[in-house]
Amino acid sequence: MAIEKIRYLSYSEAVLIHILLMRLSGDQHYGVFDRALVESALARPKQAAVYEGADLIRQAATLCYGLIKNHPWVGGKKRTAKAITNEFLKRNGRIIQASTHEIIKLVVAVEENAWPVDKAEAWLRTNVFDLPDSVSLLVE
Repeated sequence: MAIEKIRYLSYSEAVLIHILLMRLSGDQHYGVFDRALVESALARPKQAAVYEGADLIRQAATLCYGLIKNHPWVGGKKRTAKAITNEFLKRNGRIIQASTHEIIKLVVAVEENAWPVDKAEAWLRTNVFDLPDSVSLLVE
């Protein structure tokens, strides 16, 4: 998969998503714990594309996994990982469609070392779909 065709998130965009998400949920314990850890997680999809030939879903799995396992946020790391992963997919014409219960199952399993990145990828492959054309126009 050519990384030029994939739309990635910047550090600033990821931080903005984190802050907005935390404020919307009423949390007061949030922010960046370590910028390098955020940047490392954001770089994982590109590295997977270059070194593994990873497609979009594999890249999304590595992003989600890195955002959870790196512990880059002061609070809300699993919620933020889900939101940033979903934004990454939306920018690239896809969306996660799963119940809240199933999404919680994914992020908790990654957090607790029950699911490696390959298992997260398999979950995403069954729960990620193309955005309808009317929605993708709003994303651009």
